[in-house]
Amino acid sequence: MSGLKFDQGKLDYSVMPLSFVKPLVPVFKFGEDTYGYENWKKDFDNENRRFVSAIKRHLEEIEEHGPLAINEKDGGVYHAAQIAWNALRLLWGAIRRANNVENVPQGPAD
Repeated sequence: MSGLKFDQGKLDYSVMPLSFVKPLVPVFKFGEDTYGYENWKKDFDNENRRFVSAIKRHLEEIEEHGPLAINEKDGGVYHAAQIAWNALRLLWGAIRRANNVENVPQGPAD
């Protein structure tokens, strides 16, 4: 006999291996060391322009040096991880503002 677990319709995080997002951890840590704990959660002036600009700067480095390009100026993290981080932060902020909430919901199946 199997136990009951009512998780139908909920997000299935097992489809996303941690190794897929692991390169983001050093980006978060560099940000914490540089700007302070959870500074990334704060509102930023001209947020869309600034995060999109950061994405383009890191993309330029990848175009020149390849997908494994390292950003030595930012703690030796991958430029590709910084692109992903900036894109996710842009999305997180937009969802937060659209829903007028302190923390972003996990998705439509909350």
